[in-house]
Amino acid sequence: MELKTLIVVFVCLSLMGSVAWVLPTPLQRAQAKIRKMAMAKGIKVNVSMLKTPREKGKIEARSHLATSYGIPKVVKRRSKDGMFAQQKEAWEIFKTDGLSTKGLPTGWCWHKGEGSLSSAKLSELTNLIERLPSDVYAVGVTPIMALAYWDEKSTPKELDELESVLKELISKDF
Repeated sequence: MELKTLIVVFVCLSLMGSVAWVLPTPLQRAQAKIRKMAMAKGIKVNVSMLKTPREKGKIEARSHLATSYGIPKVVKRRSKDGMFAQQKEAWEIFKTDGLSTKGLPTGWCWHKGEGSLSSAKLSELTNLIERLPSDVYAVGVTPIMALAYWDEKSTPKELDELESVLKELISKDF
């Protein structure tokens, strides 16, 4: 084979490799589709750093890039002066072998807000957790939103169930 032909083949392969490198993978295309569907439903999709609770046997907590899907709470006016009512304390739970597990199903632990929910609310929360898609690894409620963190390896039907659980977290005033 001539040197010129070898160089042309090498350059062509190099260009093809560069193009293939920037194309989205099938998983990335599926995630984009789920995110687009979620945003069309009014779900807020956010990618940010998430700090996990410290697990048993670990010295410190981990941080990683995570995707949250959230539904904002309807803000209620407190008075004529336009002040917004503060909602209950924020809480967050993770699907991991953590240290604070009081009132949660096996495999889940508190990251913040332990003790902020009544026994009745914890029972309702357990039922909601069972309905979550299997790749959801964290759930939380803040004064402004209900959130779920997941790996987005799910179907549109599972997105509907996630939306339903988030709406219940808001409507039942968790």
